[in-house]
Amino acid sequence: MPLLRLLPLLSLVACTSTVARPPNILFLAVDDLRPQLGCYGLDFMRTPHIDSLAARGVRFDRHYVAMAVCIPSRVALLTSLRSERTRQIYGPLQWQDTPNATPVGRWFGRHGYATVSLGKIWHAPGGDSGDTWDEVWHPKAPDFVGQPDPAAAPANVEGKPARNRKAERAAKKGKRAETGDGGGVSHRPVSEALEVPDETYRDGLLAAAAVDRLRRLAASREKPFLLAVGFHKPHLPFVAPKKYWDLYDRSRLPLPSQPQFPAGAPAIARNHSIGGWTDLPDGPPHVAFDEATIRKLIHGYCAATSYTDAQIGKVLAALRELGLERETIVVLWGDHGWHLGDLDQWMKSTNYERAARSPLIVSAPGRLTGVASPRLVETVDVFPTLLELCGLPALPLSDGRSFATLLSDPTRPWKEAAYHCFNRAGEDGGGKARNPVIGFAVRTESARYVEWRTGWSLDGRLVGREFYRYSPDQPDERRNEAEVPELQEQVAAHAALLRKNSAFRTP
Repeated sequence: MPLLRLLPLLSLVACTSTVARPPNILFLAVDDLRPQLGCYGLDFMRTPHIDSLAARGVRFDRHYVAMAVCIPSRVALLTSLRSERTRQIYGPLQWQDTPNATPVGRWFGRHGYATVSLGKIWHAPGGDSGDTWDEVWHPKAPDFVGQPDPAAAPANVEGKPARNRKAERAAKKGKRAETGDGGGVSHRPVSEALEVPDETYRDGLLAAAAVDRLRRLAASREKPFLLAVGFHKPHLPFVAPKKYWDLYDRSRLPLPSQPQFPAGAPAIARNHSIGGWTDLPDGPPHVAFDEATIRKLIHGYCAATSYTDAQIGKVLAALRELGLERETIVVLWGDHGWHLGDLDQWMKSTNYERAARSPLIVSAPGRLTGVASPRLVETVDVFPTLLELCGLPALPLSDGRSFATLLSDPTRPWKEAAYHCFNRAGEDGGGKARNPVIGFAVRTESARYVEWRTGWSLDGRLVGREFYRYSPDQPDERRNEAEVPELQEQVAAHAALLRKNSAFRTP
């Protein structure tokens, strides 16, 4: 065949052989992580590895979760559906009853990706089986290996908790003896600081497993990969090797700038208490802690955050050493925020800023580095963004919107609002799942509006309203202004915006 006739064929072969391989994805989920990080302007925090990731990507300063507690927040992430649509709360998985709901692990797998889930990603009984990851693995390690509280009986080396007579008596009386993840009666201390290796606890084991999987995936290169790694800390209990506690001077850590519950806020807006740990003062819900206890809890949160930051550093170092950094999208996501005594609140489970806002950092090849976006983005937006960046089809049903364009133009006009909600027990006392009261919230750039209504409908009976305005010097809620006469135009505008929530529209 003459050379001139061969040239078009040779050109076609060359083009076909250089088709870009879809990028890999390293997804890092961190439990209970509020934006208390160095890269978010908190200079006292020691989080060098997350800070370095932010320097290589785009930091989102206004990222909001769907519901500020683990299970529904992760369901919203992994399905791109709002809680208002799936009616998923903290309890049995019910998102699978939503027609056309598709988990992202399954979607990436269908479109040619190797999918691996390590650690806390779904966080629900049966959650992993609701997806189809190629591999699911969870680290097994005790919460405690010793007992730092000299007033309590020691735990054994297997991490079995010491007997707590008060918890046992309460259990006999019919109260639920919890394991410390919430209010109620616990039989464990709230913290531990021992001179032990990182791998003593779950997140150290998880980092080692993630490094191992990265090496395997880099060696095979059969498919692009989605590797999801779910870290457990800084979730309670605040357990971390002593060297991470030593990074902080407890006496110099900042105390909550707004320690009072918002004036005029409805009681239903409050969350549960952090009480019930053996080394915390015991008392009724919302017991007031003294300054020493508050500082201990803040110190524990900081230490646990730095511990997980170090584990993330190990995974990022492996990505770099394996030569995968230039072909891998890295996402760091906090599943929700956390109250550290602000608003007289601890833990999560509210519609307030400290609980509903969490860190989000995206580092993508060919996109901007070391910049921040002030635009509103939501957890339901994360995987639509990744699908666009990877050139994959959109999910069959989604409440999210890809923010891929913000990775190149982070200040361009974007969403006018973010949406989230939280549930409280029904007024009949029937529990959270039956006849719940839902706080439906809309967050704009300058304000948040909440309607507490019976049931999963904005037509339910109104129980209470909240309206808060924010500014750089007032990041917390101080006064509920829902009934202030001169603000009724703004309140009405936000009420109308609340009803634009996509989850209330049938696709």
